[in-house]
Amino acid sequence: MNLMNTVMTRLAAPAPRTAYAFALAVFIVFLAQAAFLTSMIWDRATLLQSDKVVTLAIEPVDPRDLFRGDYVILRYEISQLEENGLPGDDGFEAGDEIHVCLEEQGALWKPASLHRAAPEQDAACIRGNVDYADAERRLHVTYGIESYFIPEGTGRDLEDQRNEGRLTARIALGGNGTPAIKTLLLDGEAIHEETLF
Repeated sequence: MNLMNTVMTRLAAPAPRTAYAFALAVFIVFLAQAAFLTSMIWDRATLLQSDKVVTLAIEPVDPRDLFRGDYVILRYEISQLEENGLPGDDGFEAGDEIHVCLEEQGALWKPASLHRAAPEQDAACIRGNVDYADAERRLHVTYGIESYFIPEGTGRDLEDQRNEGRLTARIALGGNGTPAIKTLLLDGEAIHEETLF
């Protein structure tokens, strides 16, 4: 009985100060993680609601590298740029950040100028990275929107349509040129739309 009284007395006594400090530290870590995840979701939702939206043509990709899992690889007309044929900055090399300002030409947006930093004006510019520049000064650029998740089992049809040149993409642009795929279009009609959550 004496052992039982000792156990009950210790259970009823207030927890040591270190237990409270540990609980507070765990709570603070939890809040920090929740704030970080909330900011990621908020950034993505804000980007997808951007008023600045451009439509880009998608080019065929080598059929040996088409489908990896449940996403489709996309390559855009603006993924290969003729540096000498566009105004703005030049001398881009592998690893450089690039801002490609676009202008609307019919239903699609085409490159209008190249810049090392985001231009001051309120132009529709997309931010990317130069993968490499070949001897003819063709820049090979990636924008972070080269793959698109699709519902399971729909990849082969979408790849065929992409290779026939029937796909385009509406791209939302953030204030600093950050792109996000908003809608995938087949013959001008929306077939996949990115949801906010």
